[in-house]
Amino acid sequence: MIKAKYLWYINVLLFLVAIFIMYNIWFAPRRDAWSYVPDNAFLVVESSEIQQSLFNKNTPDATQLSDVPIFYDALSQLRNIVGSVENEEIAKKFIEKKLITYSLHRENKKNLEYIVYIPAGAFGDASFLNSLTLPDATKRKVYGRNYKGLRINELYNNNSRLLFNFFIHDDFLICSGSKILLEEVVNRIKSGVSIERVPFKESRKGTAHIYFKSRSLQDVADILPSQLSPNLIEFFGNITPRNPDIVFENQKKPNLISAYIYSKGTNNIPFLGIFRHQKPQPFACTDLIPENTAITFRMSFKNKLLLAQDFNNYMRSNEQELLAEKDSVNRLLNANLNSFYGILKDEVVLCEMETSADEPSKKILLIKTEDSAEALNLFDDLASSAEKISSYFKPVPFTYLNNYVRKIEVSQLPAMLFGSIFRGFSDCYYTQKDDYIILASDDDAMREYLNSLNMGQTWAKSSIYRDFIKKLSPQAQVTAIISPQRIWNNIYFSLPKKWQESTIKHETRAKDLRFIAIENFIINNTFGTKFLIEKVPPTQKEKLINKLFLQDSIAVSMPLVGIPNIIKNPINSADEIIIQQADNQMILLGNNAKEISKTAINQPINSKYLLPTDYFQDGLLHYVTTTPDNLIVLSRNNKDGLAANSPNLSIEGEIKALATSETKIYVADASGNIYIINEETQKITRIKTPILLRNIVQIQPVKFKNNTYLAVLQRDGTLSVVYEQGPNLSGFPKVPITARPVGMIVEENSEKNSIITILSELGEIKKIDMNGNILNNATIQLDRPDKGTVFELIFDQNHKDWFIVRRTPTSLFLLNKQGQSVIKIESTNFMKSQLKYFDLGNDLRVIAVFDEKNNTFFDLKGKTLGDKPLPASALPAISYAEAYNKIFIYNPNKTKFEVWSVKLK
Repeated sequence: MIKAKYLWYINVLLFLVAIFIMYNIWFAPRRDAWSYVPDNAFLVVESSEIQQSLFNKNTPDATQLSDVPIFYDALSQLRNIVGSVENEEIAKKFIEKKLITYSLHRENKKNLEYIVYIPAGAFGDASFLNSLTLPDATKRKVYGRNYKGLRINELYNNNSRLLFNFFIHDDFLICSGSKILLEEVVNRIKSGVSIERVPFKESRKGTAHIYFKSRSLQDVADILPSQLSPNLIEFFGNITPRNPDIVFENQKKPNLISAYIYSKGTNNIPFLGIFRHQKPQPFACTDLIPENTAITFRMSFKNKLLLAQDFNNYMRSNEQELLAEKDSVNRLLNANLNSFYGILKDEVVLCEMETSADEPSKKILLIKTEDSAEALNLFDDLASSAEKISSYFKPVPFTYLNNYVRKIEVSQLPAMLFGSIFRGFSDCYYTQKDDYIILASDDDAMREYLNSLNMGQTWAKSSIYRDFIKKLSPQAQVTAIISPQRIWNNIYFSLPKKWQESTIKHETRAKDLRFIAIENFIINNTFGTKFLIEKVPPTQKEKLINKLFLQDSIAVSMPLVGIPNIIKNPINSADEIIIQQADNQMILLGNNAKEISKTAINQPINSKYLLPTDYFQDGLLHYVTTTPDNLIVLSRNNKDGLAANSPNLSIEGEIKALATSETKIYVADASGNIYIINEETQKITRIKTPILLRNIVQIQPVKFKNNTYLAVLQRDGTLSVVYEQGPNLSGFPKVPITARPVGMIVEENSEKNSIITILSELGEIKKIDMNGNILNNATIQLDRPDKGTVFELIFDQNHKDWFIVRRTPTSLFLLNKQGQSVIKIESTNFMKSQLKYFDLGNDLRVIAVFDEKNNTFFDLKGKTLGDKPLPASALPAISYAEAYNKIFIYNPNKTKFEVWSVKLK
């Protein structure tokens, strides 16, 4: 039994312990980096784990966060700090498991800079701090100055380059590359402002967090990925009005990062709040979303009547401008756009496509309907009403790949129905597919989309997309899915010029992220957002990267001639290759080099490209090519393989030019005759031109005032633009260049007006509008090092994107559309080598060079693809398999056809 005096001692001891605990909980002064963060910070990053990636040299970061651009930039500041101390063990111990804070600020109009706050009161930290403050004549210089009673140190290397600035206060080491920002920290310390409570206590349970101090992400749109798309800016602006704290959870699966937005608030959020009573439905349209989608925005609902009511309330409160446009359309067309809510079922999906250059992205809207026939009638009625009051040139419906497509002359129709996130449809083309009405932002977008469906290039056909969809939560009413790999051009080109240079360093890291999903929930009047980031799995064997592997080969009875072309299998969308033998037998091969069928052609194929066409529509795939004096239509029949047909054309001499539009095929012969084949009626007509056309170099369809004309370029530089009945467009013929032409490109400017670009053999680049005016501000004279300089144009395999090739006896350069050098190709036959350009999507662009002995491959940074040239007898064909992250090369080598692959990072 314990004596009474001992009990008294025990009670006193317990009382003192209780007082000590109470003091530490309620009365002891708080030490937290948050107290030092200046108010002008855009965001605050905090973690005790991500710094471990700085010393993991043999294994990747277990958190998978160090490749996310914001964390990468923050860690680069920390790497600079710990790298200034030579002893790695001391540096590692100094930052290990410490809760380190980073705040991001705009230093001036062009620069962003971090401040790093590191706790520095632990046992053993003094050795690291002494290493910083003690000068070392052989390694670094330290200078100091006093600012408001605190000593700010400046650390320089031996070359007098500033490493960073720092000071120590209240057991914190505070560092930055900016003196101005450190002075802001001192100002906050000396201001006497009471210590703020940390607003993100919840997030300290996770791996890391990003806290946005700004009121809205729109405030920092020019420095964050929200700048990549006007649609996404609207999206972020609507979900983040309450200083969100993005909390990253401990990783549970390899290459999968999950996070959630922790924020106090309910469902009084514009736009998303309308889903408070809506039960989400399963993702149902993966077979209609094309693979080249960069951003997908999906709304899921159950009660369309409640949705209509809530949308109207939302528009009245937040979208007065769109509501006025909607009322104007209703009055003008005597229509009721609200009736469109009645055709909805449970899903609306917006797809924004990837871009390959500085151009507006194409958009597709998928609307799931209760009755597709009734929905189509509703759209037809609106289109007919709009046509009655439209201009003289009324839009002509067309059929493409057996889909009837019509235009509605109502700009921004999706935005009037679903809010400003759905802007971007200045034109509005529509068709019907299964239970969905499909809207496209322009006719090119619709054709490209239908091509993707026809080729089976959809999410449903890709295991990568299907697997990712399964990882999404079924409780999300609104979901945005971003593909950083596909959206890189959208990000880069949409940023202000001053930010592009600082952004390019993130290209590799952005493309290492496969998907980012942002899921939004409203459950029991509480709003929440969940992030899911999937990384591309790192290869287990680095030696596989950039090494060519022979997959398969086939030996043929005769030498191979010409360039192989890739088509798609109509059933499974797999690559198939068309090659030709010296005896004019055309062979169809599978992507494993196994023969499918043979077709006899009486002459060799002389076109570099197969042009896709709707000709002889019967549900099959068709391509157009030429022999010297005949037009060939190739059809891929599921049962018999490849079939070749020739329309009955009265060709005079050789075929000189070939082109296709959405409904017609154009053929020009050596005598200047131009034939039009109507793909719908199969009728063949000849254009009766008012002037004699001789030595035609190129023909190309061109749009003007909703009509399709034909641009004709002759060898003497004469440019004519003619209509089907033959009359020349006013302002043409024209001879814009002084030398013979190399080629012609038809493109659209930012106002969707057609522009014709012509390149001459002397390096002149002239642009002509459809009124026949030469655009002087777009005229370029390329540099000609000597009189032996030769220029040419190369197009990609789809005949869309292009480069200029400049050859001299001692050099070979690829130039972009502005005449600037892209890459220099070394060690080849500069004048005789053949080039072919492949745009494979996912921002993968490859140049193949055939020097009459080997095929060598380059990316647009000038790096070789693969570890060796491939012996060859002609240029190859190339495709990309996203599921395997491989490029496949179909290489003709005399009497052997080879399939090679190279694994990408």
